[in-house]
Amino acid sequence: MAADPDGVAETSETVSEPADRSPTTSRRQLLSATAVGSATALAGCAELLGSESGLRVMVWSGNYADRFEEGLVSQWEAEHDTDIHIERGWDGVLEQIRNAPEDDPPFDVTVAEGNFYYYGRQDDLFEPIDRDNISNEDEIMDFFTEIRDPEYGMPVDGAPCTIIHREDADVDPETWADLSGDAVADSEGVGIDTGFWWYPMYAAALGMGEEGDAEAMYDDGNHEEILEAVEDWGVDEWASSGEDIWQAFDNGVIDVAQWYYDQTAYDIDDEEGLTHTMPEQTTGWINNWCVVRGTDRQDEAEEFIDFLLDAEVQSAWAEDHPMMFSNENIEYPAELEADLPTTNEEAKNIAFPDWSFLSDHAGELSEAFDSMQHSS
Repeated sequence: MAADPDGVAETSETVSEPADRSPTTSRRQLLSATAVGSATALAGCAELLGSESGLRVMVWSGNYADRFEEGLVSQWEAEHDTDIHIERGWDGVLEQIRNAPEDDPPFDVTVAEGNFYYYGRQDDLFEPIDRDNISNEDEIMDFFTEIRDPEYGMPVDGAPCTIIHREDADVDPETWADLSGDAVADSEGVGIDTGFWWYPMYAAALGMGEEGDAEAMYDDGNHEEILEAVEDWGVDEWASSGEDIWQAFDNGVIDVAQWYYDQTAYDIDDEEGLTHTMPEQTTGWINNWCVVRGTDRQDEAEEFIDFLLDAEVQSAWAEDHPMMFSNENIEYPAELEADLPTTNEEAKNIAFPDWSFLSDHAGELSEAFDSMQHSS
């Protein structure tokens, strides 16, 4: 859930529209068609579902939006008088707010992963949150408010990175350091996300650090070594979509992949011979939900964000979407509870990219990552 320093997304966990939304579409097919794909075709656009009345909520396009509607909107509308109109977007989310009159925003509430949240705050695109309207703030795990100032947006949902691997191959990675081991080197190859370069880099930094410490990322003198560690994984699939990853496994191109828990946990069962392991120390993303600059519905927007923070709401949401949530009282489905944090100490095992640092190095790192891909 992120974009480059100019606010232009490269690839996304939730970009493309579903190719087939018929009842026979498998979880894997839905994931591949919607969850991760090139954002180019969606540049600068969002799809409005419903009329312009009610609270307009911007969410990531595709699979995320489908599951958001399934898991959230019906809950809200059963208990509230205000209608929710979902808008789907990606690249143009921040640009739409920038280009709109300051007193007439294109939507009232927006999702914002760390990159979007950082650049949106730099341009004053969000209203400060009135904390008196957020009754569930005390139940947010402290770590999520410590890593990112919630003054302009509350941390709600996200996902750690996980390692997908083939069950019948001679690889069984448990940590990111294992991707640099002999078993992976002797395998068919590795697949990684080519657009969001910071997640493979953070994973590599975790593999290089002591006890899973990603602090190496915050010394620019280490960046060349971290890039070399990614290159030494033997990357054979520079994926720009979820379909790329699944197809690379199907074609026998790779035996291992770095990917995202929310795009894997419920969908891996559709893949013959594949499993996944989430390292104890990993990297990942989390969304902060923001009130958009100039809305005349700030109270309703904050009521909706508070609703997203509710433990019962998040517990029901997790039934539809295998994400990590911020409320310490969430009850995950049995198949998720061992992997996802419910305490502050468990949450600290996830190294979230810090864009106040990365913003100064994003251009050069992105170029280096592109060069590595094109020369491989």
